[in-house]
Amino acid sequence: MEPIRKMVMPMNYIQGKGAIYYLGQKARPYGNRAYVIGEKVALSIAGDRVRKSLESNGIEIAAMDDSAKECTHKSIERLANAGRRLNVHFVVGVGGGKALDTAKAVAMKLGVPAITVGTQCATNADGSGESIVYTENHEFLEDLKLPRNPVLVVEDTEILAKAPVRFLVQGMGDALACKFEAEMYQKARMKKKDGEVPSTAALALAEACYQSLMVHGTKAVKDLKNGIHSAEVDEIIEAVKFASALAFENTGCALAHALHNGLTKTRQVRGEHGEIVAYCTLVQAVYEKRPREEVARMVEWCSHVGLPTKLSMLGEISKPALRQAAEHACRKDPDVANMPDKVKPADLLKAMEDLERGNF
Repeated sequence: MEPIRKMVMPMNYIQGKGAIYYLGQKARPYGNRAYVIGEKVALSIAGDRVRKSLESNGIEIAAMDDSAKECTHKSIERLANAGRRLNVHFVVGVGGGKALDTAKAVAMKLGVPAITVGTQCATNADGSGESIVYTENHEFLEDLKLPRNPVLVVEDTEILAKAPVRFLVQGMGDALACKFEAEMYQKARMKKKDGEVPSTAALALAEACYQSLMVHGTKAVKDLKNGIHSAEVDEIIEAVKFASALAFENTGCALAHALHNGLTKTRQVRGEHGEIVAYCTLVQAVYEKRPREEVARMVEWCSHVGLPTKLSMLGEISKPALRQAAEHACRKDPDVANMPDKVKPADLLKAMEDLERGNF
């Protein structure tokens, strides 16, 4: 029997300057009573525009909560309990990954659709049907699978381009992983015959995302630093928010994210999600024994855009902690199952050492 291919995605994705003003019009089919959940800073930036767009289309805002700081089970339950009393028709998440993942999980608890509005580009959580749940100390806890993706994703590039440049860089770091993890995921499923295989479209999106990062990334960062909202900036926003989101969700995370999760558990690593994932993607590429020219190109690109290329750039991590991270990545983290062959901690540590020394 031929393996089953899968492809899931948000029902509607809109991107462009002023896209937020289409929110109410596009949300109307889902009801006329909204529960808006976001971060304090995000709502201070976009809240008035969200309110205006919804209310001008006859949609009442039952509540606007700005307390989504971290996506934890406690936060999800608290907001869901409040939402049950409001009798809302849909949830609108506004902000970055923590707020959007929280809002999507709350929508699941309430049994209503989720709509997301991004305000920065550090994450591709906007369109995904997953919520990454952390502990109160920001340690990875679980990947919560949701019954459906958001019904609407709104990316107003005018808002995204005005966010601090570091968010775009972090988003590119996370997106860098999708091509390499997608390819490993495909090989693992074909070899192990234990699950759905990615569609050709998903793999093409992963490749397109990577090429967009390599071609447009450096100029996009330079332009934003100079206050220029260029075509390259829009290309990178689409690569992060759309291509990488659909690519990772329709394939799977692999060694790069497994190592990320292991490193965060040590509590000794510094850096945001995308920065750590970018470094871990370089490690995965070295572990795979990718061609030297390919790894060197990635290292050079990371250096140009401001992503870490060495472990030392993420803090002083002790050798015991490093072994702990490798043990977790290879033996405990579910993402490592998306590698075609068993990964040994010693081999992973060697790949990290080789990257540190430029030995690839």
